[in-house]
Amino acid sequence: MKKVFLLAAASVAVVSAPAHAQDSDSNAKDGFRVELRSSYETPTVSSVDEDGDIFKLGSALSYGGEVGYDFAVSNNVTVGPFVTYEESSVGGDDGDFALNANGFLFTGLQVGVSTSVKGQVYGKVGYAQFTENLSGTGIIDIGTGPQNVTLDANETGKGVGFAIGYEHGFGQNFYGRLEGGYADVGKIFNINTQRRYLGVALGVRF
Repeated sequence: MKKVFLLAAASVAVVSAPAHAQDSDSNAKDGFRVELRSSYETPTVSSVDEDGDIFKLGSALSYGGEVGYDFAVSNNVTVGPFVTYEESSVGGDDGDFALNANGFLFTGLQVGVSTSVKGQVYGKVGYAQFTENLSGTGIIDIGTGPQNVTLDANETGKGVGFAIGYEHGFGQNFYGRLEGGYADVGKIFNINTQRRYLGVALGVRF
């Protein structure tokens, strides 16, 4: 009986060994992750005249974070959802009215491809939402003639965002990222608005 038990145990060990070896060969960066982010952003608006010129709303740093969960679909590829939120400090004014960016929300799907044990390239696509505040007092022609108007209003544009980046691991769980992205969020205060950014992140994967 003891001999039969030992033979059975040996058989299980032999069968499971290749599977274990295959798992150890995986470079996929999977699991739940949390990161802190900072980006240099340049929101732009399209002019309302026929020329269709592009103007910068301004450039500044934004700060925020991201959470996500990546599922390994092969030894080198992961796919998973993410949610990013960054608070912006970009703004501009014409002396009477000021237009300031507030929060940026980006959520969707990330696909990552490992380049080494520590590195991976990744791409993101998803829903993007950008909020701006228009405030101030000035003379505006609202169709019935010039009037003195005071404004303090928020409006949110919604659209689609894209991003690409590189991730490099440090130790067992920590990683750093360099990422660039673009979002077209439609019209805010009836003006076409886009957001471009280049950012860095420091995260931990569990």
